[in-house]
Amino acid sequence: MDPTLLIKLVGGLVYLLLGGDILVRGSVALARRFRVSPTVIALTVVAFGTSLPELVVVVRAALTGYPGLVFGNVVGSNIANVLLVAGAAAAVYPLYYGERSIRRDTLFMLAATGLLIILSIGGLLGRFDGLILLAVLAAITTLTASEAAQAYRDSELKTPMEWVLGLPTNPWMIALFIVAGAVALPIGADLVVNASVRMAENLGVSETIIGLTILAIGTSLPELATTVVAAVQKRTEVAVGTIVGSNTFNLLAIMGVGAVLSPFPIEIPREFFMIHFPVMLGTALLISVFVWLRRPIGRMAGVAFLAAYAAYLAMLAVRTVAAAG
Repeated sequence: MDPTLLIKLVGGLVYLLLGGDILVRGSVALARRFRVSPTVIALTVVAFGTSLPELVVVVRAALTGYPGLVFGNVVGSNIANVLLVAGAAAAVYPLYYGERSIRRDTLFMLAATGLLIILSIGGLLGRFDGLILLAVLAAITTLTASEAAQAYRDSELKTPMEWVLGLPTNPWMIALFIVAGAVALPIGADLVVNASVRMAENLGVSETIIGLTILAIGTSLPELATTVVAAVQKRTEVAVGTIVGSNTFNLLAIMGVGAVLSPFPIEIPREFFMIHFPVMLGTALLISVFVWLRRPIGRMAGVAFLAAYAAYLAMLAVRTVAAAG
Protein backbone atom coordinates (compact mmCIF):
# COMPACT_ATOMS: atom_id res chain seq x y z
CA MET A 1 0.00 0.00 0.00
CA ASP A 2 1.22 3.48 -0.85
CA PRO A 3 2.46 5.07 2.42
CA THR A 4 1.37 8.49 1.19
CA LEU A 5 -2.25 7.36 1.58
CA LEU A 6 -1.71 6.76 5.29
CA ILE A 7 -0.06 10.16 5.57
CA LYS A 8 -3.03 11.77 3.82
CA LEU A 9 -5.49 9.93 6.07
CA VAL A 10 -3.69 10.94 9.26
CA GLY A 11 -3.26 14.48 7.96
CA GLY A 12 -6.96 14.67 7.09
CA LEU A 13 -7.95 13.49 10.57
CA VAL A 14 -5.65 16.11 12.09
CA TYR A 15 -7.31 18.80 9.95
CA LEU A 16 -10.75 17.55 11.03
CA LEU A 17 -10.00 17.35 14.73
CA LEU A 18 -8.06 20.60 15.00
CA GLY A 19 -10.46 22.37 12.64
CA GLY A 20 -13.48 21.32 14.67
CA ASP A 21 -11.70 22.22 17.90
CA ILE A 22 -10.69 25.75 16.95
CA LEU A 23 -13.99 26.44 15.17
CA VAL A 24 -15.91 25.54 18.33
CA ARG A 25 -13.61 27.60 20.54
CA GLY A 26 -13.80 30.57 18.18
CA SER A 27 -17.59 30.34 17.94
CA VAL A 28 -18.00 30.09 21.71
CA ALA A 29 -15.69 33.08 22.21
CA LEU A 30 -17.63 35.10 19.61
CA ALA A 31 -20.95 34.23 21.26
CA ARG A 32 -19.54 35.26 24.63
CA ARG A 33 -18.32 38.55 23.21
CA PHE A 34 -21.83 39.35 21.98
CA ARG A 35 -23.25 38.36 25.39
CA VAL A 36 -25.09 35.30 24.14
CA SER A 37 -26.38 33.19 27.02
CA PRO A 38 -23.95 30.46 28.13
CA THR A 39 -26.90 28.08 28.06
CA VAL A 40 -27.52 28.79 24.38
CA ILE A 41 -23.83 28.24 23.68
CA ALA A 42 -23.82 24.96 25.56
CA LEU A 43 -26.91 23.67 23.77
CA THR A 44 -25.76 24.60 20.27
CA VAL A 45 -22.12 25.17 19.39
CA VAL A 46 -20.55 23.05 22.12
CA ALA A 47 -23.17 20.29 21.97
CA PHE A 48 -22.62 19.76 18.25
CA GLY A 49 -18.89 20.51 18.27
CA THR A 50 -17.66 16.98 18.95
CA SER A 51 -19.72 15.66 16.01
CA LEU A 52 -18.28 18.06 13.42
CA PRO A 53 -15.72 15.55 12.08
CA GLU A 54 -18.44 12.96 11.42
CA LEU A 55 -20.66 15.60 9.83
CA VAL A 56 -18.14 16.92 7.29
CA VAL A 57 -16.91 13.42 6.40
CA VAL A 58 -20.47 12.16 5.83
CA VAL A 59 -21.43 15.20 3.73
CA ARG A 60 -18.31 14.82 1.60
CA ALA A 61 -18.83 11.06 1.21
CA ALA A 62 -22.52 11.53 0.33
CA LEU A 63 -21.78 14.16 -2.30
CA THR A 64 -19.08 12.02 -3.92
CA GLY A 65 -21.09 8.81 -3.91
CA TYR A 66 -19.52 6.58 -1.25
CA PRO A 67 -22.44 5.17 0.80
CA GLY A 68 -20.21 2.69 2.62
CA LEU A 69 -18.28 5.56 4.18
CA VAL A 70 -21.52 7.36 5.10
CA PHE A 71 -23.09 4.47 6.99
CA GLY A 72 -19.78 3.07 8.14
CA ASN A 73 -18.72 6.33 9.75
CA VAL A 74 -22.02 7.00 11.54
CA VAL A 75 -22.72 3.43 12.69
CA GLY A 76 -19.07 2.80 13.52
CA SER A 77 -18.83 6.04 15.50
CA ASN A 78 -21.90 5.15 17.58
CA ILE A 79 -20.46 1.73 18.37
CA ALA A 80 -17.08 3.27 19.21
CA ASN A 81 -18.67 5.95 21.39
CA VAL A 82 -20.16 3.33 23.71
CA LEU A 83 -17.57 0.56 23.71
CA LEU A 84 -14.36 2.53 23.15
CA VAL A 85 -15.10 6.01 24.54
CA ALA A 86 -17.26 5.02 27.52
CA GLY A 87 -15.08 1.97 28.11
CA ALA A 88 -11.84 3.95 28.18
CA ALA A 89 -13.31 6.65 30.44
CA ALA A 90 -14.85 4.12 32.85
CA ALA A 91 -11.57 2.22 33.04
CA VAL A 92 -10.01 5.44 34.35
CA TYR A 93 -12.81 6.39 36.77
CA PRO A 94 -16.38 5.06 37.20
CA LEU A 95 -18.99 6.91 35.16
CA TYR A 96 -21.88 8.45 37.09
CA TYR A 97 -24.95 10.30 35.83
CA GLY A 98 -25.43 13.91 36.84
CA GLU A 99 -28.49 14.94 34.82
CA ARG A 100 -31.96 13.76 35.79
CA SER A 101 -32.98 13.81 32.13
CA ILE A 102 -30.36 11.27 31.07
CA ARG A 103 -32.84 8.39 31.33
CA ARG A 104 -35.19 10.14 28.92
CA ASP A 105 -32.27 10.97 26.63
CA THR A 106 -31.39 7.29 26.34
CA LEU A 107 -34.95 6.67 25.12
CA PHE A 108 -34.39 9.30 22.42
CA MET A 109 -31.15 7.56 21.44
CA LEU A 110 -32.89 4.17 21.24
CA ALA A 111 -35.78 5.66 19.26
CA ALA A 112 -33.34 7.32 16.83
CA THR A 113 -31.48 4.02 16.43
CA GLY A 114 -34.71 2.14 15.71
CA LEU A 115 -35.93 4.84 13.31
CA LEU A 116 -32.77 4.73 11.21
CA ILE A 117 -32.94 0.94 11.00
CA ILE A 118 -36.63 1.04 10.00
CA LEU A 119 -36.02 3.68 7.32
CA SER A 120 -33.15 1.59 5.98
CA ILE A 121 -35.17 -1.63 5.57
CA GLY A 122 -35.79 -0.98 1.87
CA GLY A 123 -32.04 -0.89 1.24
CA LEU A 124 -32.01 2.80 0.34
CA LEU A 125 -32.03 6.02 2.34
CA GLY A 126 -33.41 8.91 0.29
CA ARG A 127 -34.04 12.61 0.74
CA PHE A 128 -37.47 12.09 2.27
CA ASP A 129 -35.97 9.72 4.82
CA GLY A 130 -33.35 12.34 5.60
CA LEU A 131 -36.05 14.95 6.14
CA ILE A 132 -37.82 12.58 8.56
CA LEU A 133 -34.61 12.20 10.57
CA LEU A 134 -34.08 15.96 10.67
CA ALA A 135 -37.73 16.58 11.64
CA VAL A 136 -37.40 14.16 14.57
CA LEU A 137 -34.20 15.94 15.63
CA ALA A 138 -36.02 19.29 15.54
CA ALA A 139 -38.88 17.87 17.62
CA ILE A 140 -36.53 16.44 20.24
CA THR A 141 -34.54 19.68 20.41
CA THR A 142 -37.70 21.77 20.84
CA LEU A 143 -39.06 19.40 23.48
CA THR A 144 -35.94 19.41 25.62
CA ALA A 145 -34.55 22.93 25.11
CA SER A 146 -36.26 24.66 28.03
CA GLU A 147 -35.66 21.80 30.42
CA ALA A 148 -32.00 21.55 29.43
CA ALA A 149 -31.57 25.29 29.88
CA GLN A 150 -33.03 25.13 33.38
CA ALA A 151 -30.87 22.14 34.25
CA TYR A 152 -27.82 24.05 33.07
CA ARG A 153 -28.70 27.07 35.21
CA ASP A 154 -29.23 24.86 38.24
CA SER A 155 -25.96 23.00 37.71
CA GLU A 156 -22.57 23.93 39.07
CA LEU A 157 -20.94 22.49 35.98
CA LYS A 158 -19.45 24.82 33.40
CA THR A 159 -19.69 24.35 29.67
CA PRO A 160 -17.56 21.24 28.99
CA MET A 161 -15.25 23.07 26.62
CA GLU A 162 -14.49 25.68 29.28
CA TRP A 163 -12.65 23.29 31.51
CA VAL A 164 -11.12 21.22 28.70
CA LEU A 165 -10.01 24.08 26.45
CA GLY A 166 -9.14 27.77 26.61
CA LEU A 167 -11.00 30.45 24.68
CA PRO A 168 -9.49 33.30 22.64
CA THR A 169 -10.35 36.83 23.79
CA ASN A 170 -8.81 39.10 21.16
CA PRO A 171 -11.31 39.88 18.35
CA TRP A 172 -8.73 39.20 15.64
CA MET A 173 -7.79 35.90 17.26
CA ILE A 174 -11.47 34.92 17.49
CA ALA A 175 -11.88 35.65 13.78
CA LEU A 176 -8.73 33.67 13.00
CA PHE A 177 -10.03 30.66 14.94
CA ILE A 178 -13.37 30.70 13.09
CA VAL A 179 -11.86 31.17 9.62
CA ALA A 180 -9.11 28.59 10.19
CA GLY A 181 -11.62 26.04 11.48
CA ALA A 182 -14.01 26.63 8.60
CA VAL A 183 -11.17 26.17 6.10
CA ALA A 184 -9.58 23.14 7.80
CA LEU A 185 -12.77 21.06 8.06
CA PRO A 186 -13.52 20.66 4.33
CA ILE A 187 -9.82 20.15 3.55
CA GLY A 188 -9.69 17.40 6.17
CA ALA A 189 -12.87 15.79 4.88
CA ASP A 190 -11.55 15.75 1.33
CA LEU A 191 -8.24 14.17 2.38
CA VAL A 192 -9.92 11.59 4.62
CA VAL A 193 -12.53 10.47 2.08
CA ASN A 194 -10.10 10.27 -0.83
CA ALA A 195 -7.43 8.47 1.19
CA SER A 196 -9.99 6.06 2.66
CA VAL A 197 -11.38 5.09 -0.73
CA ARG A 198 -7.89 4.59 -2.18
CA MET A 199 -6.82 2.52 0.85
CA ALA A 200 -9.91 0.34 0.51
CA GLU A 201 -9.14 -0.24 -3.17
CA ASN A 202 -5.46 -1.05 -2.49
CA LEU A 203 -6.24 -3.39 0.41
CA GLY A 204 -9.06 -5.10 -1.44
CA VAL A 205 -11.65 -4.27 1.22
CA SER A 206 -14.87 -2.30 1.04
CA GLU A 207 -15.04 1.37 1.97
CA THR A 208 -17.59 0.24 4.58
CA ILE A 209 -14.83 -1.52 6.56
CA ILE A 210 -12.67 1.61 6.45
CA GLY A 211 -15.64 3.69 7.62
CA LEU A 212 -16.46 1.29 10.46
CA THR A 213 -12.90 1.16 11.76
CA ILE A 214 -10.34 3.84 10.90
CA LEU A 215 -12.82 6.65 10.23
CA ALA A 216 -15.12 5.72 13.11
CA ILE A 217 -12.25 5.75 15.61
CA GLY A 218 -10.64 8.85 14.11
CA THR A 219 -13.80 10.95 14.10
CA SER A 220 -14.69 9.77 17.63
CA LEU A 221 -11.47 11.25 19.04
CA PRO A 222 -13.20 14.47 20.25
CA GLU A 223 -15.65 12.45 22.34
CA LEU A 224 -12.81 10.22 23.56
CA ALA A 225 -10.68 13.20 24.58
CA THR A 226 -13.58 14.93 26.35
CA THR A 227 -14.72 11.88 28.31
CA VAL A 228 -11.22 10.71 29.29
CA VAL A 229 -10.33 14.20 30.51
CA ALA A 230 -13.61 14.18 32.44
CA ALA A 231 -12.66 10.84 33.98
CA VAL A 232 -9.17 12.01 34.91
CA GLN A 233 -10.68 15.08 36.59
CA LYS A 234 -13.38 12.89 38.18
CA ARG A 235 -16.12 14.94 36.48
CA THR A 236 -17.80 12.01 34.79
CA GLU A 237 -21.29 13.52 35.18
CA VAL A 238 -20.91 14.94 31.68
CA ALA A 239 -19.38 11.85 30.06
CA VAL A 240 -22.45 9.66 29.58
CA GLY A 241 -24.58 12.64 28.51
CA THR A 242 -21.96 13.54 25.91
CA ILE A 243 -21.97 10.00 24.51
CA VAL A 244 -25.77 9.65 24.44
CA GLY A 245 -26.23 13.11 22.91
CA SER A 246 -23.52 12.55 20.32
CA ASN A 247 -25.03 9.21 19.27
CA THR A 248 -28.49 10.73 18.88
CA PHE A 249 -27.06 13.64 16.89
CA ASN A 250 -25.10 11.26 14.65
CA LEU A 251 -28.21 9.24 13.81
CA LEU A 252 -30.64 12.09 13.24
CA ALA A 253 -28.60 15.10 12.14
CA ILE A 254 -25.60 13.61 10.38
CA MET A 255 -27.45 10.83 8.59
CA GLY A 256 -30.30 13.24 7.90
CA VAL A 257 -28.01 15.83 6.32
CA GLY A 258 -26.13 13.14 4.41
CA ALA A 259 -29.34 11.70 2.95
CA VAL A 260 -30.74 15.13 2.01
CA LEU A 261 -27.53 16.34 0.33
CA SER A 262 -26.74 13.10 -1.49
CA PRO A 263 -27.57 13.42 -5.21
CA PHE A 264 -28.82 9.82 -5.20
CA PRO A 265 -30.46 7.62 -2.54
CA ILE A 266 -27.81 6.14 -0.27
CA GLU A 267 -27.51 2.39 -0.66
CA ILE A 268 -27.22 0.38 2.55
CA PRO A 269 -24.93 -2.66 2.29
CA ARG A 270 -26.68 -5.91 3.33
CA GLU A 271 -24.07 -6.67 5.99
CA PHE A 272 -25.38 -3.76 8.06
CA PHE A 273 -28.63 -5.61 8.73
CA MET A 274 -26.81 -8.81 9.65
CA ILE A 275 -24.03 -7.37 11.82
CA HIS A 276 -23.55 -3.65 12.28
CA PHE A 277 -27.11 -2.48 12.97
CA PRO A 278 -27.60 -5.22 15.62
CA VAL A 279 -24.26 -4.31 17.24
CA MET A 280 -25.16 -0.61 17.24
CA LEU A 281 -28.58 -1.34 18.75
CA GLY A 282 -27.00 -3.66 21.30
CA THR A 283 -24.49 -1.05 22.46
CA ALA A 284 -27.27 1.54 22.76
CA LEU A 285 -29.29 -0.90 24.89
CA LEU A 286 -26.21 -1.71 26.96
CA ILE A 287 -25.50 1.84 28.08
CA SER A 288 -29.24 2.48 28.52
CA VAL A 289 -29.53 -0.46 30.94
CA PHE A 290 -26.81 1.04 33.15
CA VAL A 291 -28.57 4.42 33.10
CA TRP A 292 -32.02 3.00 33.86
CA LEU A 293 -30.72 0.83 36.68
CA ARG A 294 -28.88 3.90 37.97
CA ARG A 295 -25.72 1.89 38.28
CA PRO A 296 -22.37 3.56 37.56
CA ILE A 297 -20.27 2.11 34.77
CA GLY A 298 -17.36 0.88 36.86
CA ARG A 299 -13.79 0.02 35.96
CA MET A 300 -14.50 -3.67 35.36
CA ALA A 301 -17.42 -2.79 33.09
CA GLY A 302 -15.18 -0.31 31.27
CA VAL A 303 -12.59 -3.02 30.66
CA ALA A 304 -15.38 -5.34 29.43
CA PHE A 305 -16.57 -2.61 27.03
CA LEU A 306 -13.04 -2.29 25.63
CA ALA A 307 -12.74 -6.06 25.28
CA ALA A 308 -16.06 -6.16 23.42
CA TYR A 309 -14.84 -3.46 21.04
CA ALA A 310 -11.61 -5.36 20.43
CA ALA A 311 -13.70 -8.47 19.68
CA TYR A 312 -15.85 -6.49 17.24
CA LEU A 313 -12.77 -5.20 15.39
CA ALA A 314 -11.30 -8.71 15.36
CA MET A 315 -14.54 -10.04 13.86
CA LEU A 316 -14.36 -7.41 11.12
CA ALA A 317 -10.74 -8.35 10.43
CA VAL A 318 -11.61 -12.06 10.16
CA ARG A 319 -14.52 -11.38 7.81
CA THR A 320 -12.33 -9.12 5.69
CA VAL A 321 -9.61 -11.78 5.37
CA ALA A 322 -12.21 -14.46 4.60
CA ALA A 323 -13.81 -12.28 1.93
CA ALA A 324 -10.41 -11.57 0.37
CA GLY A 325 -9.57 -15.29 0.35
